[in-house]
Parts: sequence; C-alpha cells; structure tokens
Amino acid sequence: MIERVTRHLGRLVFDRDAIVRAALRAYVEGYLDQIARFWYPASDGMEWTGDLQRGAIYNVDVEGNYEVVAWTEAGVVGLACEAGWGPIQQFGLSVDAVTGGPDDVRAAVPGLPAELEPTFVLAVGMLLVGPEHGEKWAGVGFWLHGDRVGGTLFDDPAPYGARRLAAWGLLHNGRLLPLSCESYRPRPGWIVTNHDRPEDAPAHAIMDAVVDRRLKGPTEFTPAELETLLRPTPKPDQVLAVQRRLQKVGITWPGSPEIPEEPT
Repeated sequence: MIERVTRHLGRLVFDRDAIVRAALRAYVEGYLDQIARFWYPASDGMEWTGDLQRGAIYNVDVEGNYEVVAWTEAGVVGLACEAGWGPIQQFGLSVDAVTGGPDDVRAAVPGLPAELEPTFVLAVGMLLVGPEHGEKWAGVGFWLHGDRVGGTLFDDPAPYGARRLAAWGLLHNGRLLPLSCESYRPRPGWIVTNHDRPEDAPAHAIMDAVVDRRLKGPTEFTPAELETLLRPTPKPDQVLAVQRRLQKVGITWPGSPEIPEEPT
C-alpha cells in the first residue's frame, strides 16, 4: 500500500490487492444493478478480461469517458481517456508517430518499471482507438509496483481523465465509488457522497460477502442471499444476462448448470 497526497484529488491510497477486489466488486454490482435492490452502481458499463491474478477491467460512462485498470503479480497499471483527450491532445503525439500500440500512450506512465511492462500491455489491449488516426486512446495513467507509484495522474494540474483513475485510490470500504455527474465537486475525485444509503445496506453486505468468498475460490449465491438481494419478479432474460456475466468471474446461481455464452 502506498499513499500520495495531491492538490486537486486529495489523499490517494493505492494497494494492488484492494484494487483487484474493488474491480471485482464493481463488476458484480454493475450487472446486478439491473435486478437488485440498490441504487447508483459504481459503473455504467464494465468489461472484464483474465482472472484475479492477471486481468483487467474496462469501465465506461454514458458519455464515453472510460478507464482501464490492469493487474498482474507485479502490480497495477491504469489508463484513462476523458472527452476525447487522447495522446495526440494530451501528450502532443504526432499523427506520424501513431502505431496503434503501447507506444502511443507510454507517455502516460513515465518511469514505468520493466516488471510492469506486461501489465501495461494488458491495459493497452483494452483501450479504444481514436476514430480518425487509430491511436490508442488514453490521456493519463498511473502505475503501482511494490512501494512505488508513478504516472501523469499525479501531475499538477490534474490531466483530463485523472478523476477516473483517482477513484481507484479513493476506495470506500473496499468499494469503487460512483463518479459525480453534477457540475460541482462533491469530494476529491468528483465522487458522489450519497453512496451509503441505509436502504441499500443489505444488498451491499451481500455483494461484499460474495466477493470476499470469490477471492478464495469460485462461489455461488445462497438462496437466502438472492431472496434479500433481488427485486420482486425480475425478468427471466435479465436474470440470465446477469448470470452469464457473473459466471465469467466465477460467481454462479445456486444449483445452476454452466450457462452457455451468448452467440456472437
């Protein structure tokens, strides 16, 4: 675990294992939001690749701003793009220098340790590309390796997209918090403050318990957990879609067989 204090984003605390847990937690709540009894998930849309040892998560909002956070045994790399501020706009990357690969966004992670190169490549693999020049789209980044941390996330002033990565250093009880869509700044990182509604507590407690079990191995919801967690009479197609998504990360429904992937 390592701490950095920034002028615009507050006190940030980064820990590899906490970030992996928060990624899993955010993925779970992001899909359960369709059928469960809680409000305001951390993400409008998430994609997951890999596993808890070596993987990455892509987190996007309704306006197309996003971040990718990747992890391996060596540490963590995060990259983000906000409002079209990619490497051409943010780093001055020339169009002639665009490769469509990791070098497009390497300026986001200055000082990247060699041990984190595979983690960086994993993160880059989930980035979108610019529609005009095909550059990998990220304008800010951070890296975490042991007791060292770096990246343009800590620049002053904070680059575009920094708030999306700062959220991973502002975890609340192990949870990635939702970002504000308001014009004011509720707290460092533009994170919303109404994330602890009492009526949501039972659902959050169940999600915490399931995620903590999954960190030890594949798990499933108990019938009692589902009874407390789910809204009345969720639509069967919505339940099936959630089951498919959670099966991908080793979380299943009680007694359910393996669910085939959706046809592509």
